[in-house]
Amino acid sequence: MLKIAVAFSILILLLLLTGCGAVGSANNPAPPLPSRLALVANSISNSISTYAIDSPTGRLSLKGTVPAGGTSPRVIAVEPSGRFAYVANTVSNDISVFAINTNTGTLSILGSPVPSGNRPEFIAVGPAGNLLYVVNQNSNSLSGFSIDPNTGALSPLTGTVVTDNLPVGISFHPSGRFAYVANSNSSDVTIYAVSNAGALGLLGAVPTRTNPTSITMHPSGKFAYLVNSGSNDITIASVDPVTGALAVLPARADTGNGPTSITLDAKGQFAYVTHSATGNVAVFVVDAVTGALTLASTVSAGVNPVMLTLSAAGEFAYVANFGSDNVSAFAVDRSTGALTPTGQPVNAGNGPAWMTIVK
Repeated sequence: MLKIAVAFSILILLLLLTGCGAVGSANNPAPPLPSRLALVANSISNSISTYAIDSPTGRLSLKGTVPAGGTSPRVIAVEPSGRFAYVANTVSNDISVFAINTNTGTLSILGSPVPSGNRPEFIAVGPAGNLLYVVNQNSNSLSGFSIDPNTGALSPLTGTVVTDNLPVGISFHPSGRFAYVANSNSSDVTIYAVSNAGALGLLGAVPTRTNPTSITMHPSGKFAYLVNSGSNDITIASVDPVTGALAVLPARADTGNGPTSITLDAKGQFAYVTHSATGNVAVFVVDAVTGALTLASTVSAGVNPVMLTLSAAGEFAYVANFGSDNVSAFAVDRSTGALTPTGQPVNAGNGPAWMTIVK
């Protein structure tokens, strides 16, 4: 029986090089290649798993697991310096704050979790890097917190911002001037202006297809993409760079059954869609002029894959498999976007729902 995907991120972190003097001599061997770090939120076992990423191969090695600090961790966000991570706990309705040891990758929880709205389904660090935005699914609202750059502590901002029915995710325009929230039950996107201080002002709403579950922006800022789990397709909308308005394009891309998330590579050449029902990932080629998506290939993942994240350079992709309690790793063909497994999936905790990489 398929597990229900609950409450999309994972860290890339350079370790300090050891040694000094000449590099590569017999008496002073070259330091090891810097490794990177990935974090996985295990929503059923209420924990966060930490993995080292092997630089040449992209393979994952489990470093440790720590309690999430709350119940049903769903999403992990990391602020720009890579020193602090934030975990949205959907059942205990709070946000855990962790310090990341930049030498060892060890996570240490900082104080008690910070209360959020009802069921924080998604969190994201804002464009300026100094604010954390929380999508509160059951209270149909957004709330914000300022991030202390020295301690990572969160301080709540005054007031909340309304969304439509059952918000599931937020994505920011590359300019940082607009934010877009996908609302599953009302099948639409609410659009917000982002002030210089980070405040959100509602501009309007645009209908999508049925039950959007994930939203992302093209790196150029010209297009927005929404995966719709109810209609098994992708809505593509053009973006007005001046007003932030969305215009849904007539063409849409069909997906497989049960799409759960969409991720674009850093150049906006390829889009990756996970399918929880069929256990695979679809790779689409993105038309840079029209924004249209063309299916290029598919690859099997684990049971109930719920999200995919890419390494900073885009050479590796990782998929959190909620139903099989593991993470699949893939090498990315930079010319076609095709995914090739780098080995067997790596065990995670129970119900991995999100993976993030520190950049």
